[in-house]
Amino acid sequence: MLKDLNGDQLQLEELMSSISEAGYSAGWMEGLEYELWVILNSTKRNYGRHIVTEEQFQQLKYLSDKCGCWIVFDDEKEETALDLESWRKGFSEKMGTSR
Repeated sequence: MLKDLNGDQLQLEELMSSISEAGYSAGWMEGLEYELWVILNSTKRNYGRHIVTEEQFQQLKYLSDKCGCWIVFDDEKEETALDLESWRKGFSEKMGTSR
């Protein structure tokens, strides 16, 4: 839940959410965390109808590194900070990659 996030985590959530709004007019489009992670780890820059700017790209990287987490959406807990090690492992398992 948003109330459980610290200041830096909340900034990361707000940035991710704003990209979701720009791409699909949705506060948190299903799969947002996966799509933005792909963007951070590839040359892809489009998210729906939005092109992630270099500034947004750098902010996503900076905030996730600073927080040591990635924001995920859980049906019960809603927006949740997940440590990067757990996120990377879960992402790799879900996507069948070694990212």
